[in-house]
Amino acid sequence: MDREIELDRDTVSEQTNISKKDLAKKMRREAYQKAKEYKKTDPREIARKAAAKEHRKATYQKAKERNKAFKKSSQEKVAQLKEKIMLAIDLPQDNRPLAPVIPIDILKQRQRQPR
Repeated sequence: MDREIELDRDTVSEQTNISKKDLAKKMRREAYQKAKEYKKTDPREIARKAAAKEHRKATYQKAKERNKAFKKSSQEKVAQLKEKIMLAIDLPQDNRPLAPVIPIDILKQRQRQPR
């Protein structure tokens, strides 16, 4: 494998001991390198990569906003539930139950949540 291989088919003659397998391997590698170099400088490929990058950024921003809105609405729901519980607990002293009263809608929500 360390031997020098010339890539022009015209210069490969019978007196050189290059196997067809080695020659084909070297030619495939050269074709790959040439295509890789062309792809680096191709304006269409550069534009496609830029468009894909912009699309990824936009998708990330949309997801970030969606998560932010969900988190805010979740915090508001938790605050409302805490308020309901506190209102149920703040009964007059003579009617106060031994345990805090939890509204039925809160209990139903807890039952629906998978564990």
